[in-house]
Amino acid sequence: MSDATVSFKWLNAKFVGLSLGLFLIVGCGPRMGYLSGEVTYRDKPVPGGILTFRPTVDSYNSVSYELGRDGKFYVEIPAGQATVCIDNLEFEPRSATMPALPPGMSLPPDVVKSMQASSKEPAKVSDRWVKLPSKYYQVETSGIKIEIKGGKQSIQIEFKD
Repeated sequence: MSDATVSFKWLNAKFVGLSLGLFLIVGCGPRMGYLSGEVTYRDKPVPGGILTFRPTVDSYNSVSYELGRDGKFYVEIPAGQATVCIDNLEFEPRSATMPALPPGMSLPPDVVKSMQASSKEPAKVSDRWVKLPSKYYQVETSGIKIEIKGGKQSIQIEFKD
């Protein structure tokens, strides 16, 4: 055997060993859970909001999901315990108010009249708004903890009064 053949076999063996070691390191990440289910409040689906799962392991990132009108969700998250919260404040009705104008700025009288009239109209209520107790908006106060198993899992998350 020539020196080139020996070198090539040595390099090939080293490459295979390095590849196997890298595969084992990369494959040793957290076990994942594939969580699906429905979010309810007072036995009805919550029709919108951001559902957030915060794992108790500090090195894992939070996972958020935007609920559809049916209140269903699907997330991929590391297995283990997580705290859950929901934020649906983007759907909360806001009272219409006339915006403040910068000092010294004036608008034509017909525009001012139109703005004043629209600010007296009642706010439109979103069909996706559900008034939830404020404690559910933060993971620190929600009090809802779930156990996520590796693999597929289906659960119902119920927010209560």
